[in-house]
Amino acid sequence: PGAGPGARPGAMASPQQLDAYLAGNSYLGSALGVTLEDYKQCKALGAGGIDANALPHLARWHSHVSVLLEKYPKVDYRGAAIPAGKAPSLGGGAAAAPQAAAKDAAPKKE
Repeated sequence: PGAGPGARPGAMASPQQLDAYLAGNSYLGSALGVTLEDYKQCKALGAGGIDANALPHLARWHSHVSVLLEKYPKVDYRGAAIPAGKAPSLGGGAAAAPQAAAKDAAPKKE
């Protein structure tokens, strides 16, 4: 049930790792919507102190998830239970960057 080699159970990723992940993802626990994993990470970060200039994706996510956590702590707007979700495997922090870079690789030369 670990999040990858070297991952500590319950260990939170650094704000920089979360920001990098959230550059291409809307939520941490699922691609579909907010999860209890998002709520857990949001609470762990606290109410303030995220520098929106240095960590814009994390700041956006934190603001959004904070509102959802307050308004829909257990069920979503449709009355469906908030799913548990699964923490993303952030490993070395730059794991998502090479994948994004590969998509933007130079076009084939003819």
